[in-house]
Amino acid sequence: MSWQKIGLVFCPDGSSDWARHSFMTPTPWMRDADTIRLFGGMRDDNGISRIGWVDVDAADPTHVQAVSPTPVLDLGAPGMFDDNGLILGDVLEVSHDELRLYYVGFQLVEKAKFLAFTGVAISRDRGDTFVRFQPTPILDRCTDGTFIGALHSISKMAGGGYRAWISRGRGWQTLQGRQYPKYDCWTLTSTDGLHFDNAAAQQIITPNSDEYRIGRPRANQLADGTWELRATSDTLSKQYASYRFTSVDGVRFDRTEDVELPRGNSGSWDSDMTCYPAHIAAPDGTRYLFYNGNDMGRTGVGVARWDVDNGEIPVLSLRS
Repeated sequence: MSWQKIGLVFCPDGSSDWARHSFMTPTPWMRDADTIRLFGGMRDDNGISRIGWVDVDAADPTHVQAVSPTPVLDLGAPGMFDDNGLILGDVLEVSHDELRLYYVGFQLVEKAKFLAFTGVAISRDRGDTFVRFQPTPILDRCTDGTFIGALHSISKMAGGGYRAWISRGRGWQTLQGRQYPKYDCWTLTSTDGLHFDNAAAQQIITPNSDEYRIGRPRANQLADGTWELRATSDTLSKQYASYRFTSVDGVRFDRTEDVELPRGNSGSWDSDMTCYPAHIAAPDGTRYLFYNGNDMGRTGVGVARWDVDNGEIPVLSLRS
């Protein structure tokens, strides 16, 4: 595969108190034939993230058309699982009048760094406003996900029902005097995309010997029926990197060594890190990868475009 970086798309300019910096875990959705709405987490002065959006031109995604003036999804009520920050999981268009926003909510607790579990909010106006499906998680803690249960992509299956790809965390790694969560990747199914049986999940990707975590699995199906998935890992030497995986069935994945998004030049917004890639295909077939740069999104979100001169891999659908 060969991707050509186009450039930085967006980073908050600091003028909004809820969005001082960062655009984390970018998640693209075709709002209409000409517009990609890019959802992401923007942080305040305390580092707490709320979900907003940026509309970009589908023909030139470095051209920002509009930015959400307020959070499209704010913090949960005090004491809830999402009262201390939100990042994106996925966005799924169920119908023209129902858009689901799957998100990961953070909660602070006394004896661990945080807890992170999955909620859903629903929009009936094409992504301008959202209402929580319920105040509690749709993916809550379980034996293999005692600290983290984070849905990062979901697809409607041709035979009915839904398949989701998630991160699960059940431990912590201390590096350079700081505590970091350990997690890996799983998949599970649902009849309606809102109710899941945690006990039926299957582990699909684990860290290699140099890594202590790998997560944010983003899967999409290709026209031949096979699947590709991208996930971001972190090593014991604190080197973030993204990898592409391939699968016949969306369950058993093989890791490739594709270097899709090499780091940028010294001093650039993505010189230290490229992570959390999210794929989308525009109506004309152009394929994009939106991704985060340094410090896991503090410097914003950028985009790469598939170089058609190197061969096109057709995509089954427009969604990520």
